Amino acid sequence: MLVRSILLAVAAVVATASLAAAVPSEPPIGGNGGRGMAILRPCASAQLKAAVASQTGAMLHRELRITLTNTSARACAIDGFPAVRLLDELGHAQIVAESFSGAPRLFTIAPGQAAEFLVRIATGDGVTPYRTVPTLAVIPPGDTAPIVLHVELPVAPTAGVTALSPAT
Repeated sequence: MLVRSILLAVAAVVATASLAAAVPSEPPIGGNGGRGMAILRPCASAQLKAAVASQTGAMLHRELRITLTNTSARACAIDGFPAVRLLDELGHAQIVAESFSGAPRLFTIAPGQAAEFLVRIATGDGVTPYRTVPTLAVIPPGDTAPIVLHVELPVAPTAGVTALSPAT
């Protein structure tokens, strides 16, 4: 996240200097198109659609591969780890901790392309199975609005989340 903050700060300074010289009607997104330094906005929840791409289960765990597809007409930048929340029937969060793995890196999601990450949740402690909830909320890095997925998941004490990467 520190690298992302530094990159965004440097981009803002460069963009301000570039825009002071020649201000187009709207800053370019993605490639520079010959108009100066590009400004790439972070991916917002409103432009992403979440889906469960696959699920596997073994040794008292479930692992879900979640994709975040850019449904907008503009490319966006994403890096880091998404936040995940298990929500009960009333929409109340039922998870207390997340563990993170993998090395985050900044990359672009073009329109129609996707990023992906894994969520690993325990299904029980080996003696008693955990109760389940009907909803998984995913919050992309840099945003606060959740993207809701309807999937029945156990309420484990910790959910493991991997860094976002380009979808394969």
